[in-house]
Amino acid sequence: MNRRAAFYLIVVFVLGVALGILGNQLAGRWELFRRYPRSYERGPRGGPEWLSRELGLSAEQQRQLETILDETGKQFQQVRQRVREDYERVRQQSGERIRAILTEEQRTKFEELLRRMEAERLRRGRSPSPPFPPERKK
Repeated sequence: MNRRAAFYLIVVFVLGVALGILGNQLAGRWELFRRYPRSYERGPRGGPEWLSRELGLSAEQQRQLETILDETGKQFQQVRQRVREDYERVRQQSGERIRAILTEEQRTKFEELLRRMEAERLRRGRSPSPPFPPERKK
């Protein structure tokens, strides 16, 4: 393949990638591929208006829908809390099991690794909990 053909091939590839990225960004901004409007995703107060409009609900049905969504939201919160507690327990046990197989030097490195992972998570704005909790001082 001559140099000119290779150059054009690279240019076309780069332009294709650039246009793909631009198209993806615009589609996201314009919500072209979203199944529901953004207001539905804003929690229990965003959905009822959309659902009422889509289904043509009466005022009484809207009130009942709000009650159902409020109760459901509370139930979801309870489930999330239970899952969070279970997750924390498993995470704690896993960290303890890992520490049990490590030498003192490895344990020190493990704790430092966890601190770095925590700092990275915080830098990215994610949940501040490391995959394994720090060792408890006895």
